[in-house]
Amino acid sequence: MRKMKKQSFIVLLLFIFTCQIASANDSTKYALRTSATTVGIGLSNITNPYLSPFEYKGSKIRVQNNSRRFVKATQNQISHSGQILFDLGNGKHPSGRNSLLFFNTHFMYGGNYHFRPAENLMILGGGSWNLGVGGKYMGRNVNNPFSLDLYTNINVTAEAQYSFNIKNLDFRMQLGAVSPIFGCMFVPMQNISYYELFMLNNAKNAFHFSSLHNKRAIYSYFNLDFLLKHHTWRFSIQNDYSKYSANDMVLKNQGLIFSIGTVVHLYTFKGKKEKIPTNFIHSYE
Repeated sequence: MRKMKKQSFIVLLLFIFTCQIASANDSTKYALRTSATTVGIGLSNITNPYLSPFEYKGSKIRVQNNSRRFVKATQNQISHSGQILFDLGNGKHPSGRNSLLFFNTHFMYGGNYHFRPAENLMILGGGSWNLGVGGKYMGRNVNNPFSLDLYTNINVTAEAQYSFNIKNLDFRMQLGAVSPIFGCMFVPMQNISYYELFMLNNAKNAFHFSSLHNKRAIYSYFNLDFLLKHHTWRFSIQNDYSKYSANDMVLKNQGLIFSIGTVVHLYTFKGKKEKIPTNFIHSYE
Protein backbone atom coordinates (compact mmCIF):
# COMPACT_ATOMS: atom_id res chain seq x y z
CA MET A 1 0.00 0.00 0.00
CA ARG A 2 2.77 2.40 0.91
CA LYS A 3 4.58 1.47 -2.30
CA MET A 4 1.49 2.35 -4.37
CA LYS A 5 1.15 5.70 -2.58
CA LYS A 6 4.79 6.46 -3.23
CA GLN A 7 4.46 5.62 -6.93
CA SER A 8 1.29 7.72 -7.20
CA PHE A 9 3.04 10.64 -5.55
CA ILE A 10 5.97 10.41 -8.03
CA VAL A 11 3.56 10.25 -10.99
CA LEU A 12 1.74 13.32 -9.67
CA LEU A 13 5.01 15.26 -9.38
CA LEU A 14 6.01 14.32 -12.93
CA PHE A 15 2.59 15.42 -14.20
CA ILE A 16 2.86 18.81 -12.47
CA PHE A 17 6.40 19.30 -13.78
CA THR A 18 5.30 18.46 -17.34
CA CYS A 19 2.40 20.91 -17.13
CA GLN A 20 4.74 23.66 -15.95
CA ILE A 21 7.10 23.07 -18.89
CA ALA A 22 4.19 23.13 -21.34
CA SER A 23 2.86 26.31 -19.76
CA ALA A 24 6.29 27.96 -20.01
CA ASN A 25 6.59 27.01 -23.67
CA ASP A 26 3.10 28.37 -24.39
CA SER A 27 4.02 31.70 -22.76
CA THR A 28 7.14 32.15 -24.90
CA LYS A 29 6.73 35.15 -27.19
CA TYR A 30 8.11 35.62 -30.69
CA ALA A 31 8.93 39.01 -32.21
CA LEU A 32 7.45 39.57 -35.66
CA ARG A 33 8.89 41.93 -38.26
CA THR A 34 6.27 44.27 -39.72
CA SER A 35 7.05 44.91 -43.39
CA ALA A 36 5.30 47.41 -45.68
CA THR A 37 6.05 47.50 -49.41
CA THR A 38 4.67 50.34 -51.54
CA VAL A 39 4.85 51.56 -55.13
CA GLY A 40 4.22 55.22 -55.94
CA ILE A 41 4.43 58.04 -58.43
CA GLY A 42 4.87 61.75 -57.91
CA LEU A 43 6.47 65.08 -58.75
CA SER A 44 10.07 66.22 -58.48
CA ASN A 45 11.97 69.53 -58.63
CA ILE A 46 15.76 69.43 -59.01
CA THR A 47 18.39 72.16 -59.07
CA ASN A 48 21.97 71.04 -59.67
CA PRO A 49 24.38 73.86 -60.70
CA TYR A 50 27.07 71.31 -61.53
CA LEU A 51 24.97 70.34 -64.57
CA SER A 52 22.80 73.42 -65.12
CA PRO A 53 21.80 76.58 -63.23
CA PHE A 54 18.10 76.01 -64.05
CA GLU A 55 15.45 74.17 -62.06
CA TYR A 56 14.22 70.97 -63.69
CA LYS A 57 10.67 69.84 -62.98
CA GLY A 58 9.29 66.40 -63.76
CA SER A 59 8.00 63.15 -62.32
CA LYS A 60 9.37 60.03 -60.67
CA ILE A 61 8.37 56.56 -59.54
CA ARG A 62 9.31 55.02 -56.21
CA VAL A 63 9.53 51.47 -54.88
CA GLN A 64 9.95 51.35 -51.11
CA ASN A 65 10.05 48.90 -48.23
CA ASN A 66 9.80 49.82 -44.54
CA SER A 67 10.20 47.33 -41.71
CA ARG A 68 10.15 47.43 -37.91
CA ARG A 69 10.64 44.85 -35.16
CA PHE A 70 11.00 44.88 -31.39
CA VAL A 71 14.58 44.22 -30.28
CA LYS A 72 13.38 41.56 -27.81
CA ALA A 73 10.13 39.66 -27.75
CA THR A 74 9.96 40.09 -23.96
CA GLN A 75 9.50 43.87 -24.15
CA ASN A 76 7.44 46.31 -26.23
CA GLN A 77 9.35 49.57 -25.81
CA ILE A 78 12.46 49.50 -28.05
CA SER A 79 12.35 48.59 -31.73
CA HIS A 80 14.70 48.77 -34.68
CA SER A 81 13.58 49.75 -38.18
CA GLY A 82 14.87 49.72 -41.73
CA GLN A 83 14.04 51.41 -45.01
CA ILE A 84 15.06 50.69 -48.60
CA LEU A 85 13.84 52.74 -51.54
CA PHE A 86 14.58 53.26 -55.22
CA ASP A 87 13.62 56.35 -57.26
CA LEU A 88 13.67 56.75 -61.03
CA GLY A 89 12.52 59.86 -62.84
CA ASN A 90 13.11 62.72 -65.23
CA GLY A 91 12.89 66.50 -65.29
CA LYS A 92 12.57 69.10 -68.00
CA HIS A 93 14.22 72.46 -68.59
CA PRO A 94 11.86 75.47 -68.17
CA SER A 95 11.93 75.94 -71.95
CA GLY A 96 11.18 72.26 -72.55
CA ARG A 97 14.25 71.88 -74.81
CA ASN A 98 16.38 69.80 -72.50
CA SER A 99 15.76 66.94 -70.06
CA LEU A 100 17.40 65.42 -67.02
CA LEU A 101 17.33 61.73 -66.05
CA PHE A 102 17.99 60.69 -62.45
CA PHE A 103 17.88 57.76 -60.04
CA ASN A 104 18.39 57.36 -56.32
CA THR A 105 18.85 54.42 -53.98
CA HIS A 106 18.53 54.88 -50.25
CA PHE A 107 19.10 52.66 -47.21
CA MET A 108 18.28 53.62 -43.61
CA TYR A 109 18.55 51.77 -40.29
CA GLY A 110 17.52 53.12 -36.91
CA GLY A 111 16.10 52.57 -33.44
CA ASN A 112 12.98 53.88 -31.70
CA TYR A 113 11.53 54.13 -28.23
CA HIS A 114 7.75 53.62 -27.94
CA PHE A 115 5.61 55.91 -25.78
CA ARG A 116 1.91 55.23 -25.13
CA PRO A 117 0.41 58.42 -23.67
CA ALA A 118 -3.21 57.45 -24.40
CA GLU A 119 -5.35 54.60 -25.62
CA ASN A 120 -4.83 53.78 -29.33
CA LEU A 121 -2.04 56.38 -29.50
CA MET A 122 1.65 55.52 -29.78
CA ILE A 123 4.54 57.94 -30.23
CA LEU A 124 7.99 56.84 -31.40
CA GLY A 125 11.20 58.82 -30.97
CA GLY A 126 14.75 57.91 -31.89
CA GLY A 127 17.51 58.18 -34.45
CA SER A 128 18.80 56.55 -37.62
CA TRP A 129 21.72 56.25 -40.00
CA ASN A 130 21.24 56.41 -43.75
CA LEU A 131 23.27 55.99 -46.92
CA GLY A 132 22.22 57.26 -50.34
CA VAL A 133 23.68 56.72 -53.81
CA GLY A 134 22.23 58.21 -56.97
CA GLY A 135 22.99 60.08 -60.14
CA LYS A 136 21.76 62.64 -62.65
CA TYR A 137 22.39 62.57 -66.38
CA MET A 138 22.00 65.40 -68.88
CA GLY A 139 22.72 64.41 -72.48
CA ARG A 140 23.22 67.93 -73.84
CA ASN A 141 25.92 68.79 -71.29
CA VAL A 142 28.97 67.69 -73.29
CA ASN A 143 31.69 68.50 -70.75
CA ASN A 144 30.07 67.16 -67.56
CA PRO A 145 26.97 65.10 -68.48
CA PHE A 146 26.75 63.17 -65.18
CA SER A 147 26.52 64.17 -61.52
CA LEU A 148 27.00 61.63 -58.74
CA ASP A 149 24.89 61.81 -55.56
CA LEU A 150 26.60 60.26 -52.54
CA TYR A 151 25.78 61.04 -48.92
CA THR A 152 25.43 59.60 -45.44
CA ASN A 153 23.77 61.09 -42.37
CA ILE A 154 22.90 60.62 -38.72
CA ASN A 155 19.24 61.58 -38.32
CA VAL A 156 16.64 62.29 -35.69
CA THR A 157 13.32 60.50 -36.21
CA ALA A 158 9.80 60.90 -34.84
CA GLU A 159 6.48 59.20 -35.54
CA ALA A 160 2.93 59.19 -34.17
CA GLN A 161 0.50 56.29 -34.67
CA TYR A 162 -3.23 56.35 -33.99
CA SER A 163 -5.66 53.48 -34.56
CA PHE A 164 -9.44 53.81 -34.86
CA ASN A 165 -12.51 52.02 -36.19
CA ILE A 166 -15.18 53.20 -38.63
CA LYS A 167 -18.16 50.93 -39.44
CA ASN A 168 -16.31 47.75 -38.41
CA LEU A 169 -13.24 48.72 -40.46
CA ASP A 170 -9.91 49.06 -38.64
CA PHE A 171 -7.68 51.99 -39.58
CA ARG A 172 -4.28 53.20 -38.48
CA MET A 173 -2.71 56.60 -39.21
CA GLN A 174 1.02 57.20 -39.10
CA LEU A 175 2.59 60.65 -39.27
CA GLY A 176 6.36 60.90 -39.12
CA ALA A 177 9.50 62.78 -40.09
CA VAL A 178 13.24 62.20 -40.49
CA SER A 179 15.79 65.02 -40.47
CA PRO A 180 19.61 64.86 -40.69
CA ILE A 181 21.78 66.30 -37.93
CA PHE A 182 25.26 65.72 -39.35
CA GLY A 183 26.96 63.61 -41.99
CA CYS A 184 29.11 63.64 -45.12
CA MET A 185 28.26 64.47 -48.74
CA PHE A 186 29.96 64.35 -52.13
CA VAL A 187 29.87 67.68 -54.02
CA PRO A 188 32.75 68.28 -56.47
CA MET A 189 33.84 71.68 -57.72
CA GLN A 190 31.81 72.97 -60.64
CA ASN A 191 34.68 73.28 -63.08
CA ILE A 192 36.22 69.85 -62.48
CA SER A 193 35.35 66.77 -64.54
CA TYR A 194 34.76 63.23 -63.27
CA TYR A 195 37.73 62.12 -65.35
CA GLU A 196 39.95 64.31 -63.17
CA LEU A 197 38.22 63.11 -60.00
CA PHE A 198 38.50 59.35 -60.51
CA MET A 199 41.16 58.81 -63.17
CA LEU A 200 43.63 61.46 -62.02
CA ASN A 201 42.76 61.11 -58.31
CA ASN A 202 41.99 64.81 -57.96
CA ALA A 203 39.22 64.71 -55.36
CA LYS A 204 40.18 67.93 -53.61
CA ASN A 205 37.15 69.69 -52.05
CA ALA A 206 34.83 66.91 -53.22
CA PHE A 207 33.81 65.48 -49.82
CA HIS A 208 32.26 67.79 -47.24
CA PHE A 209 31.10 67.56 -43.66
CA SER A 210 27.39 68.35 -43.54
CA SER A 211 25.31 69.73 -40.72
CA LEU A 212 22.65 72.37 -40.19
CA HIS A 213 25.00 75.11 -41.39
CA ASN A 214 25.16 73.76 -44.96
CA LYS A 215 22.41 71.15 -45.25
CA ARG A 216 18.74 71.33 -44.31
CA ALA A 217 16.51 68.43 -45.18
CA ILE A 218 13.39 66.65 -44.03
CA TYR A 219 11.61 63.50 -45.13
CA SER A 220 8.00 63.47 -43.92
CA TYR A 221 5.22 60.98 -44.53
CA PHE A 222 1.58 60.19 -43.82
CA ASN A 223 0.42 56.56 -43.94
CA LEU A 224 -3.15 55.30 -43.72
CA ASP A 225 -3.44 51.53 -43.19
CA PHE A 226 -6.74 49.68 -43.36
CA LEU A 227 -7.78 46.04 -43.16
CA LEU A 228 -9.79 44.79 -46.13
CA LYS A 229 -10.58 41.12 -46.75
CA HIS A 230 -7.78 39.70 -44.58
CA HIS A 231 -5.18 42.03 -46.15
CA THR A 232 -3.78 45.24 -44.69
CA TRP A 233 -3.42 47.94 -47.34
CA ARG A 234 -1.42 51.15 -47.09
CA PHE A 235 -1.99 54.50 -48.75
CA SER A 236 0.98 56.81 -48.31
CA ILE A 237 1.91 60.43 -49.04
CA GLN A 238 5.63 61.26 -48.79
CA ASN A 239 7.41 64.59 -49.07
CA ASP A 240 11.17 64.93 -49.68
CA TYR A 241 13.00 68.20 -49.28
CA SER A 242 16.73 68.91 -49.14
CA LYS A 243 18.82 72.03 -49.70
CA TYR A 244 22.58 71.89 -49.34
CA SER A 245 25.53 74.00 -50.38
CA ALA A 246 29.23 73.41 -51.09
CA ASN A 247 31.88 74.85 -53.42
CA ASP A 248 29.78 77.99 -54.01
CA MET A 249 26.85 75.93 -55.31
CA VAL A 250 23.36 75.51 -53.85
CA LEU A 251 21.66 72.21 -54.69
CA LYS A 252 17.99 71.46 -54.13
CA ASN A 253 15.83 68.34 -54.34
CA GLN A 254 12.12 68.23 -53.66
CA GLY A 255 9.53 65.55 -54.32
CA LEU A 256 5.94 64.61 -53.51
CA ILE A 257 5.01 60.93 -53.82
CA PHE A 258 1.65 59.14 -53.65
CA SER A 259 2.01 55.40 -52.96
CA ILE A 260 -0.05 52.30 -52.32
CA GLY A 261 1.04 48.92 -50.97
CA THR A 262 0.53 46.18 -48.39
CA VAL A 263 1.54 45.54 -44.78
CA VAL A 264 2.48 42.06 -43.50
CA HIS A 265 3.96 40.53 -40.33
CA LEU A 266 6.88 38.14 -40.88
CA TYR A 267 8.76 35.59 -38.77
CA THR A 268 11.47 33.13 -39.87
CA PHE A 269 11.30 29.57 -38.53
CA LYS A 270 14.24 27.19 -38.31
CA GLY A 271 13.68 23.66 -39.53
CA LYS A 272 10.96 22.24 -41.74
CA LYS A 273 9.13 20.45 -38.91
CA GLU A 274 9.04 23.31 -36.40
CA LYS A 275 5.58 23.94 -35.03
CA ILE A 276 4.21 27.43 -35.62
CA PRO A 277 3.76 29.17 -32.25
CA THR A 278 0.83 31.42 -31.40
CA ASN A 279 2.31 33.98 -28.99
CA PHE A 280 3.52 36.78 -31.24
CA ILE A 281 4.43 40.38 -30.48
CA HIS A 282 4.92 43.05 -33.16
CA SER A 283 5.74 46.75 -33.20
CA TYR A 284 2.70 47.57 -35.32
CA GLU A 285 0.37 46.77 -32.38
